Amino acid sequence: MLEPKYKRELPPFTRAEFDGRAERARRLMARAKLDGMLLTSMVNQEYLAGFQCQFPVSSPSRPWYFYFPRTGAPVGVVPAVGENAWRTSSWVEEVRTWPSPRPENEGLDILRDLIAGTRRRYGRIGVEMGPETRLGMPVEDLLRLRDMIRPHEMVDCEPVMRELRFIKSKAEIARVRRACRIACAAFDLLPDFVESGDSEKVIMRKMKTRCTALGADDTSYMMTRTGPQGLPSWVAGPYDHVPRKGDVLAIDTGCKYDGYSSDLNRNFSFGKPSDAVRRAHDKLWRATRAGIEAAVPGATAEQVFLAQAAILNEGGSADGFKRMGRFGHGLGKLLTEPPSNKLGDKTKLRPGMVLTVEPGLLMDNGMMVAHEENLAITEDGNRLLTMRAPREIPTIRV
Repeated sequence: MLEPKYKRELPPFTRAEFDGRAERARRLMARAKLDGMLLTSMVNQEYLAGFQCQFPVSSPSRPWYFYFPRTGAPVGVVPAVGENAWRTSSWVEEVRTWPSPRPENEGLDILRDLIAGTRRRYGRIGVEMGPETRLGMPVEDLLRLRDMIRPHEMVDCEPVMRELRFIKSKAEIARVRRACRIACAAFDLLPDFVESGDSEKVIMRKMKTRCTALGADDTSYMMTRTGPQGLPSWVAGPYDHVPRKGDVLAIDTGCKYDGYSSDLNRNFSFGKPSDAVRRAHDKLWRATRAGIEAAVPGATAEQVFLAQAAILNEGGSADGFKRMGRFGHGLGKLLTEPPSNKLGDKTKLRPGMVLTVEPGLLMDNGMMVAHEENLAITEDGNRLLTMRAPREIPTIRV
């Protein structure tokens, strides 16, 4: 069972933490020549403003905005229904509202006035438009706002937010570690609560229940799939399929704790595993170890990939990356963040970055198996945030 110390809540982020983020953001904005940033995604509003609310993620009928100028006070611009949530959770004192839903003008006039009042040095306002971002407002409204704020130019602020969130504080890493330990503890219990006849969906529900009981705030992503010697897909499922003796069960999950994610998978065999599965699992375990050893300050994401691929290519193929696209990635507030451990990604690892190591292997029958651990880059190497999976694939009684 999970040790009692993991059941205690971590202390909340301090105001000093948010002040530090805001100061770094302003420095990066000056470097990028931005007068302001309009953030529409909840993940960036949470990160920079501390705003927390479940509703924006679940309901697309109302957009939510956070305007962060390079100089001057930031402002929350939210539907009137969300004013109390903003004032309760965010450090940002000023908040402006409008009666939403109002499709003809969802707060655009408020945003126009805020941007018009911004000290104009560069004439550029950043919006999340680049890789690995998601816009939290209708594209039609974004185009209308672009015209309304002229002569300010609307540009991409993804490079600023990417750099800002790359390096995690100790408090952030502690939350990722807690999410990892919760998932690991639930995986340790899995062979005891999965029963013969359970479908993939039932297994997923049981696993989610354990994660919640152990302290997870959310388990919105939990890929649960079974198949002979591996899985046909690493992102689909669960389905109603009931696994048979000899099948492999894989669960890839992103437990969340206080806004931060884990992302790890574990493999199990229903009954005695085949020799092919045993060999594959051992190779994945060794490839993961190689990736962990390669993940040190100054190394590139590509080098972490190559270290894993070198093990997988021993007497076989590392072609699992052709389906997965990479052998791991960044991790933090989102399940997947930059960089990508893949060929061509020259991103240098720095202390404070959080990374997954995730080798994948194609079996002879076309099925795929993978393994994943999470770690934080430190000054002298790295620190494993997950509890290392056993080298031999665990079994489930059938």
